[in-house]
Amino acid sequence: MAKKSAVLLAIALTALSISFSVNASAATAVKNGVACSKSGASSVVTVKGVKKTYICTVNPAAAANPNIAKGGNTWTLKTCVSYYAAAKSQQDNINQQLPLVAMMSEPDKTNYTTQLTASQTNLMKIFATIENNYCKTGL
Repeated sequence: MAKKSAVLLAIALTALSISFSVNASAATAVKNGVACSKSGASSVVTVKGVKKTYICTVNPAAAANPNIAKGGNTWTLKTCVSYYAAAKSQQDNINQQLPLVAMMSEPDKTNYTTQLTASQTNLMKIFATIENNYCKTGL
């Protein structure tokens, strides 16, 4: 009877250690740029006590940044997707204002062109920050 209990205990411990190692490797496999197949799926990963939510989608910054995996669906931080969408909306606003400013007369044309140029410069810095801190492969 003791031998059976010892064997069962050994089997249970082995099964437990296998399940822990599978969960640990699964957690590390979910990061920006890792391929995924179910579009729209989400996964929450805790790293050093911080929860990060990833979405299986095409990384919105992939086309603009060489440090971001290109291709089909990859795990992408949810903050990457939402921040990039907000920045893209600002870019669309600037693009819509450009033709209107071009039709203005001086000195308004010069003043607004200067303001839009400054806004564009700041927005490019924001895009770079989003791409490097939230969208880059490996995060």
